Amino acid sequence: MKKLIFILVLSAIVIPSLNAQFTKIGGGAAYGSGYWFHKTEVEEYRSGHIAGFIEGVYKITVPIHVAGSVSFFYPHIMKYASSKSSVYSMMFDINGHYVFNSLDKFEFYGLAGLDFLLTWRKQEIIATGAESFTENDNAFGLNLGAGTVYNMSEKVSLFAEAKYTLSKYSQFMVNAGVFVNIEWLGKRDIGDY
Repeated sequence: MKKLIFILVLSAIVIPSLNAQFTKIGGGAAYGSGYWFHKTEVEEYRSGHIAGFIEGVYKITVPIHVAGSVSFFYPHIMKYASSKSSVYSMMFDINGHYVFNSLDKFEFYGLAGLDFLLTWRKQEIIATGAESFTENDNAFGLNLGAGTVYNMSEKVSLFAEAKYTLSKYSQFMVNAGVFVNIEWLGKRDIGDY
C-alpha cells in the first residue's frame, strides 16, 4: 500500500511536467512548526523543525504555475543514558500557484495543493546492546499559503513562501531559497559557455 501511495504522489509531481513548460528549479531551507508523532505529546515524539528542499516550477499559462517539491527534515533526536529516540520526516508537495501580480522583478502568488508526509520514529535501547525498533506513519494533507519571487536577473531568482498544511500532522512552514531560471539556460548556445 505504501508503495502505491508513493507511486501516486510521484506521478502527481511528474505528470504536470509533460504538458507544461519547465521554467525554474532550485532549493533552499525551510522551518516548520513541527508536530507530535502519533499525537503523543512527549518530547521523544516531537518532529524536527529545520528542513532542506528541492523544488521545480512548471508554467502552465501566464497566471497559473505548478510546483513540485521534496523536503527532508533534520531529525529531532533525544538522547538519554540508556536510550536514544529520533523522529524523521520527509514531505512531498504539489502546489498550484496563481500569480496575482507579475512585475518586472517581483511575482506574488497564492498557493493551494496536496501534501504527502512520510514520518518514522526510531527508538534505540543502548542498555540492551543497541537493540532498536522503528514505527512509521504517513499522512495526506492540503496546503494553503502565499509566496513571492524576486527576479535578481534573467539567470537567478530568490523566493520565499509561507504555507499551512492541514492534515493528521498539521504544521505551519516558511520556505526560502534560490531558483535557476531554466528559460534562460534554454536560450543559450553551448558555445556561450
